[in-house]
Formats: sequence, C-alpha cells, structure tokens
Amino acid sequence: MRSMWWPPVTYREGAKQAAREGAGAAVFVAWVTALFGVLSIFGIQILPDFSTLSLVDAALFSIVAWRTYKMPRAWAVVGLLLLVAGRAIAFYHSGVTAMAGIIVGLLLVLAFLNGVRGTFAYHRLSTQPRSTDDT
Repeated sequence: MRSMWWPPVTYREGAKQAAREGAGAAVFVAWVTALFGVLSIFGIQILPDFSTLSLVDAALFSIVAWRTYKMPRAWAVVGLLLLVAGRAIAFYHSGVTAMAGIIVGLLLVLAFLNGVRGTFAYHRLSTQPRSTDDT
C-alpha cells in the first residue's frame, strides 16, 4: 500500500520520489523564508522570527533543495538538521504561538525525513542489479 505521508523506498523510483519530496519541502521553506525576508527589508514584519538575515536561510535551503534533488545523502541530512534547528530556535524564542505552526512544522519534518530516507535508499538500491520492477 502506498502512503502519501510515508512513501515506500524499497525500489529506486519510490526512493527517488521520497527524496524529491524532501527537495520539494526545501524549496517550499526557501521560498517562504525568502518572502518573509524580503518583506522585512520593506519594514513589513508579519512574523517576529524573520529578518533580512532570513535571506541567508533561504539561500541555504535553496542549496539543500538543489542538492537533495541530485540525491546526495549528506545534503538531505543537512536539510533535516537545518529545519529541526530552526524550528527549535523559533520554539525557544516564541514558544507555542499557533497550532498551525506546529502542524506545518511537523509536516515539513516528515517531508525532510522522507528526503533522507529516499536518498539513503536510492544509494543502497543503486548498488543492486536493476530489476524489471524499477521502471
């Protein structure tokens, strides 16, 4: 059974799809972070955790997305660690401010975890002979 939240990584295409989910989550984080960073340049402070330095975070997540899409395991792990560290710092400074933030954070962590699972499985499976099920 294929799960939307926890895709199978027992074959190459499934592993690739899980890794691409992590890359997509990194693109989402990069765009949202860049948006709030640019807004802060113009003095529009929607959320207190964002500033012009958020553009550095956006650039890092853009690199993570690009590299995770190309399947290196290390970048998928770096992306997960950056996300978890960022969420922990935001939680420390702001506390629990909105349930929506917690839910979105958990979904992003799940997507980044899938990216890690996918890249590791892809490399493990790429050393095995290709079967007819991998098409």
